[in-house]
Amino acid sequence: MKVSVSGKQFVFPRSCACCGAYPLTHLPVSGSEKNRRSLTKGWVWEVPYCVRCKKHVKTADGVLLASLSLVALSVLGSFIASVLTSRPTLSIELGGLSIGAVVFAAGLILWSLRKGCSANCRGLTRSVIYLGSTGPCHSFDIKAKFYAAEFVRANHIKLVNASPSVVSILRGTSFGDFQTARRVTRRRR
Repeated sequence: MKVSVSGKQFVFPRSCACCGAYPLTHLPVSGSEKNRRSLTKGWVWEVPYCVRCKKHVKTADGVLLASLSLVALSVLGSFIASVLTSRPTLSIELGGLSIGAVVFAAGLILWSLRKGCSANCRGLTRSVIYLGSTGPCHSFDIKAKFYAAEFVRANHIKLVNASPSVVSILRGTSFGDFQTARRVTRRRR
């Protein structure tokens, strides 16, 4: 669920963003924004995770990065071999075979990693992803529905461009009947 908030400091609820357990650690989410003078300023927010979920997120990130690197090396190697040898089709076929082997191995590793996760885990990768900013408005993609609901309730004053799914989270809360998400517009001078 895409959630847009205005400001720089946000409340990330005190539960694991992946499974909802009590968090003992965190993973950083970083982003940047440009001001009127085209100066870029970076931000880092700490999203809470439990130890188990942080471990599988870091492992999955490593597996995906390593497999992407090996696929790139396989493509580069098969291209170089096809240029240098007299049998270019054989080197391209071997490159395709090595890419298939890398993808199969990465799939096996990720499958075995998923089996080790708890039943409440949302997935192997990060649950909160920074999408970017437009001025002071920052957008996050929050994959776990329970965590998105907690984040929306905790930052209800800072919501911007709320989608119907975000507004539905606010209905039924004591502040949801009186305050609606507003659109931030720049005043012209």
